[in-house]
Amino acid sequence: MAHDAEELADEVAHGNFVDERLNSRLHRIVSGLATDPRLSLPRAFDEAGLEGAYRFLSNHRVTPKAILSPCFDATRRRCETEPTVLVVHDTTSFSYRSDGEREGLGRAQPRNDKSNQAFYAHFSLAISADGERRPLGVVGFKTWTREQQGTGTEYQRWEDQIRASALLLHGSSNAIHVADREADDYEMFCALKRDSHRFVVRCHFNRLLEGAGKMRERLATVVSSAEREVPINRRKPKRDPTKDKLHPPRERRLASLSISGATVVLKRPASERAHPRMEAPPTLHINVVRVWEPKPPEGEAPVEWYLYTTEPVETPEQQLAVVDFYRTRWVIEEYIKAIKTGCDFQRRQLQDYESLINLLAIFAPIACRLLLIRSEAARDAEGPALNVISQDQLDVLGTLGRRKLSATPTIRETYLAIAALGGHIKYSGDPGWLTLARGFEKLQTLTEGWVAAKLQLASDQR
Repeated sequence: MAHDAEELADEVAHGNFVDERLNSRLHRIVSGLATDPRLSLPRAFDEAGLEGAYRFLSNHRVTPKAILSPCFDATRRRCETEPTVLVVHDTTSFSYRSDGEREGLGRAQPRNDKSNQAFYAHFSLAISADGERRPLGVVGFKTWTREQQGTGTEYQRWEDQIRASALLLHGSSNAIHVADREADDYEMFCALKRDSHRFVVRCHFNRLLEGAGKMRERLATVVSSAEREVPINRRKPKRDPTKDKLHPPRERRLASLSISGATVVLKRPASERAHPRMEAPPTLHINVVRVWEPKPPEGEAPVEWYLYTTEPVETPEQQLAVVDFYRTRWVIEEYIKAIKTGCDFQRRQLQDYESLINLLAIFAPIACRLLLIRSEAARDAEGPALNVISQDQLDVLGTLGRRKLSATPTIRETYLAIAALGGHIKYSGDPGWLTLARGFEKLQTLTEGWVAAKLQLASDQR
């Protein structure tokens, strides 16, 4: 993946449009925003550049698909070198003031004109499945708004995006799609299994089984075949009681988990979707892995997952593999934080839906680059710094950075040195997205001056 702003701009802006002026403008926008993802457009560009950016984002010929096409191609090429790829899916919302007048946005609560203006985005992120969880790039991007009268088809985005990302990867059989409990849908499971798509999806509904009984009660009778210690992140209380019930607050801890697996036969739900796409079969054979915490700390809600999957679950090793596939889901949560916080997207002052989603498409690969630096610092702390930044950036950090680097800097050293430029204090824990983004801003600014000085010196010596 690209190491600096110019390399990223070269990857993203490459033959997107027939009109070369649009390609050139996109290259300048990506380069400018990648330099400091948190800067507002007026601060990122001079007057002429700002006017050009606004014209580009509102141009009817500019679409997220066109912006992301070369990025998708680059991601596919990276995926082709991997024996197995995890494609992790998630949806988020972007919310704006209720009294705003952004054209084309819906409402967070469609029938409440006093609720915030909002639109929604579904991302699909390719990640290596070798245990290293390296972000390989974006392979899916879909946005929409909610109408006052619901369409009844929004749930279909999960299947749509799984199919779209699989198509982008040329129907690759080495892709395993991972989704949270919102994607629990009987009709989708039937369709994906029929078409040989692989998946791991967390269970939301305690579904009926063929004959009698329910899925969770059936899995509760299956004895544990494997154990695993898993770090559990802290979860803060939320303002919404419904969300608190779904995701209870908890403290950070190391959880001792039990794991089992079985094949069950689900019974088709009695209540059908408002707009079914297919006549789902009356039963579905599907594998399930149960993960639970037999002895949670006092006062803490126990961890418990049920994971539907097409992957085999006969052996403990296979069950543990499914659990590890699902645990990569946190990467896309970090990716969305990189967009919202690291790129400060919700503060963008664009006034219509089309401009906003075009800008979001530009930020999609920029956020992936931020995520790569952060994830590599955790995954391969002792790896060489040049795996994540350019030689010029490394020279700047070594000469002008606030934190001294060793003779052969590691990724972890580099990560903390960049964060130090953004104000991170040593021994205060890992830096957050804002600090990291501020550090990138200063590093890129210093690097531009460094490169310009080298070019001037070379010119003087001729």
